[in-house]
Amino acid sequence: MCNKKKLEMLAKSFAVIHKACFGNPGTKFSSSLILSLIQNPNVKFIEQEQKGFCLARLSDVEAEIITMGIKPEFQQQGIGYSILIRTIQLIKKTNCEKIFLEVASDNIAGIKLYSKAGFNRCGIRKNYYQISSDKKTDAIIMKKSLVE
Repeated sequence: MCNKKKLEMLAKSFAVIHKACFGNPGTKFSSSLILSLIQNPNVKFIEQEQKGFCLARLSDVEAEIITMGIKPEFQQQGIGYSILIRTIQLIKKTNCEKIFLEVASDNIAGIKLYSKAGFNRCGIRKNYYQISSDKKTDAIIMKKSLVE
């Protein structure tokens, strides 16, 4: 398993990637927050060569994609899709029957990525993400069933 120093390095790397993807103060994850997540035995992660990562939390028969980020210079190259599919495959090895996630309503590339991987819209959270001091955007809730 990962040792503490390696987890700290991963958390810092993930935080840098997350900041590059989500520069807004209300949406970026600090390295300490990410470290606390990846130290949790119910949180799993997939990463690819400091290009991107995905964090997922498992809870009985449900899983949640907590966050996912791909460095901007590596976006639109299939890396995000590969990481997402690997994350789904990891979750399928558990008792989870469905996966949920939230994506900003203005994140068209993210919505397309999740739809391509079999996620469907199932709800909305109005004014969920704080974009700036005076602007918010909705979160689209998406779900993927893992059972027939």
